[in-house]
Amino acid sequence: MDIKFLGRWSSNIVKNQRNISFVLDNKIAFDFGPHALESLLDFGIDPTKITMLLITHMHLDHYAGVAELLWYRSIHKARDPLLVLGPKGIRKNTHKLMKALKTPENWYKEQIDTNTDYIENKGTDFIQVFHADHLIPDNGYRVDYKGKAIFYSGDTAYSKNVVDGAKDVDILLHEMTYTEKDRKAADFWRHSTYSDTMKVFRESNAKKLIPVHLSGSSSALAWNVSKKMKNVVYPPKILKL
Repeated sequence: MDIKFLGRWSSNIVKNQRNISFVLDNKIAFDFGPHALESLLDFGIDPTKITMLLITHMHLDHYAGVAELLWYRSIHKARDPLLVLGPKGIRKNTHKLMKALKTPENWYKEQIDTNTDYIENKGTDFIQVFHADHLIPDNGYRVDYKGKAIFYSGDTAYSKNVVDGAKDVDILLHEMTYTEKDRKAADFWRHSTYSDTMKVFRESNAKKLIPVHLSGSSSALAWNVSKKMKNVVYPPKILKL
């Protein structure tokens, strides 16, 4: 079992980086912003084999690539059904997005309406939803899979819900957009600073932390901390579990 990082960056994108997205065992994807599809192809992963897509919230950098994935699945006539988990309204919003992009009508009948389903604000038998604290509804996801537990926060300020969801997990993937010098911006945008992320890590008793949704300043800090603390891992290209 492995996690492949399609991107690790926040919306403050820079050259050679892509928005946070990752895929578990080549079939369960978490968030899907612009260019996530290209990252899948760069890894040699067949996008039609993605069977579950967990969207934390519907901001561009976490969600806009869903349209690209659905177009790809339609063009290549995907056989495996796709289950999309997300906040309330994700089905309606995705249909609006597809129509705004002038998606060919026959694709709805052949693929999009018949081979794609949605779960809103609920989990499955191995996925639990814990609401985080962001500007818009954000689903944090705890996934218990093949004997391992991971938690992904999406975008959030410090949240007790996230602490509860990440309790004793093997891997905590938590956003770390800002350093302490940008505390005012973090509070305004409902994001986490380094100290917020580390507080969740300590209180949840997670075994390892992977800081994600990085920016220029927080990326450098995350890298330096990972060199000093064995249980903090700078997001690699591939993480074996």
